[in-house]
Amino acid sequence: MSEPSVGRVGTLSEPWDVGDVATPLSRIPGVPLYVQIRESLREQITHRLLNPGQRIPSEEELAGRFGVSRVTVRQAIGDLIDDGLLYRTHGKGTFVAHHQINRDHTRLTDFFDDPSVEGMEVQLQILSKEVVPANPKVAQALAVQDDEPVIRVESLRTVDGEPVTIYCEYVSHRLFPALLEKKLGSCSLWTLLERHGFKVAHAVEKLEAQLADEASARVLQVGVETPILYKEKVVFAEDGTPLEYQECHNRGDKYTCTVVLRR
Repeated sequence: MSEPSVGRVGTLSEPWDVGDVATPLSRIPGVPLYVQIRESLREQITHRLLNPGQRIPSEEELAGRFGVSRVTVRQAIGDLIDDGLLYRTHGKGTFVAHHQINRDHTRLTDFFDDPSVEGMEVQLQILSKEVVPANPKVAQALAVQDDEPVIRVESLRTVDGEPVTIYCEYVSHRLFPALLEKKLGSCSLWTLLERHGFKVAHAVEKLEAQLADEASARVLQVGVETPILYKEKVVFAEDGTPLEYQECHNRGDKYTCTVVLRR
């Protein structure tokens, strides 16, 4: 059963302070108090009055602020934890969760076109772009000779100003020699490949858990040996030509994937 619409209840216009005066609820008939508190907290998070990583007031403080019992506050907070908006750390308190990108791996989409990033500020920063000899793994993926020149592009995707994914992409220099002269920050690599007459059709992808090394930890702003989600992908054209080989390092606390399995 869907819950009644709450609207704006007990909301705040400034970041919370423990010493703030109580914020009475509207006591809307038919709307449980915990739902009103939950939606008030949700609004604070949505409008960035409570920011990712910020500790929210304790249950006791919130109970006093809203004029309700701690049990009511606990139920509201529990719902937001289940929704992924808050998380608890034992002995430290309850904090606003960082945004997570949930990529749908049942469809072949570009990072910027994925529905999970709608409403977020997504940016691409080119870290390097160069011609390098293909190592055996890259050569096999792109169906080129070992040591044949390939273009390597390393970039960083950020979401709302926070680093999420390091992309290391390889394409054949023989097929796309003009790629070095193109500006990649304004459009995706796939767009440029398709402008060369190749239609992106499908991909083969492998995911595995890894620990961040010093280089990836520095760029992703995490600790060395922090869990990350590593991804390898080969992208193919409609005629079966391998267009691109990717190696991606995704922050484990900001990146999840969804796969639909059918029997």
